[in-house]
Amino acid sequence: MAVQEVFANLQPFVESSAQALLLLALLPIVFPCLLFLAVCTLVWALIFRYFKAEYDITITREALPPHPDTATVTTRDGIVINYYTAVVRSEDGTIPTVSDPKVVLFCNPLGQKGMSSWGSASAAIAQLWGPGTILICWDYRGFFESDDPKRPRTVDVRNHAEDGAVVLEEVVGDKPATLLVGHSMGVQVGLEFTLLYPEKVGAMILLNGTYGHALQTAFQPILRLPYVGSVISSVIQWFLARGHEDILEMIRRFSEPFIGILFQMMTVLFGSKSLQKLYGKDYMLKAWQQYLGGICSNAKSMKAFLRGFQDLDAHSTGHLLYQISHPTLLMAGIWDTLTPAYTMLVMKRQMANARLVLDTFSGHFSVMEHPELVMTEIAKFLAEEVPNFRRRTGSQFEKPSLKKDM
Repeated sequence: MAVQEVFANLQPFVESSAQALLLLALLPIVFPCLLFLAVCTLVWALIFRYFKAEYDITITREALPPHPDTATVTTRDGIVINYYTAVVRSEDGTIPTVSDPKVVLFCNPLGQKGMSSWGSASAAIAQLWGPGTILICWDYRGFFESDDPKRPRTVDVRNHAEDGAVVLEEVVGDKPATLLVGHSMGVQVGLEFTLLYPEKVGAMILLNGTYGHALQTAFQPILRLPYVGSVISSVIQWFLARGHEDILEMIRRFSEPFIGILFQMMTVLFGSKSLQKLYGKDYMLKAWQQYLGGICSNAKSMKAFLRGFQDLDAHSTGHLLYQISHPTLLMAGIWDTLTPAYTMLVMKRQMANARLVLDTFSGHFSVMEHPELVMTEIAKFLAEEVPNFRRRTGSQFEKPSLKKDM
């Protein structure tokens, strides 16, 4: 019996080691492809640097919403969720009385606290919809100021979506969200939310994400490779099973000097001039430090961060995408290695009223790397496309009229 237990304990290690060896065997093929991709990225970035297009809409301090207020609400299973709200103000700083305000529900990327990365998206929405627009987001259960459930099984994408519905109801009652915006993990949460509560969503903007099984395509920007997802999953499982979450903090401290150099290069090559004027030339580095620093702030958030990857890999809405007919803007970065652009091509094909924008000048953080394009596409979507749709039922929308195209 003791021998059997030893072999049982060794089996996961042997399997993951074998997968890692197979992956190493593929390196002679994979490495040249990655090197070629890196060279293409550099060349394209230089082209972008000197021939960047000019866009009609820009980011100004006046257009950015005010610092959000925080509050809490208790879910049906007793979890206290911390949420954030901001109301777009008039030029004189007052909040006008609006009988039927627009409501925007933001679904955050994994590990983000509050509205820290939504500046350009919220600025575009604020400039278009004006004062009185209500912006809402929340900390996922297990993260930051929200409770960590005693049963880890209740921390998953479906429960995050249900928590979002509770927050939305707490802030605006029965009023639906005029717009749902999701980035990265928020794409999966947003899709789940829309499938669970189709009547609570008017339109969607989904940025740099996937419909499910996130680890199976992560770090595979051109095509899916065998065993990559399994190896990543095994490493995360090892971290959690052995209680080594503190290694994340060690990695963060060790890599901090190299990360600084990397983000300086990224800002020079891909950085937004508008955001540099607002937040300084190191705005991308500051955002990264805030992001990873928040994750490593305590053991609860570090565990939730690692579990989040597992949940995103276990979750999928791919088999249900055909049921979503809400007007949707999809935006993907060609250089996105975390959620490759081809996953959004699948979403575009299956969602009846979705339009996909492929950004050739950004990676996983288009909203920060190329905010001018994001803002322009958001403005076009909300001003020219969404008004042409009409809701027939709680979950069904009619396609836009073709009169403008005739």
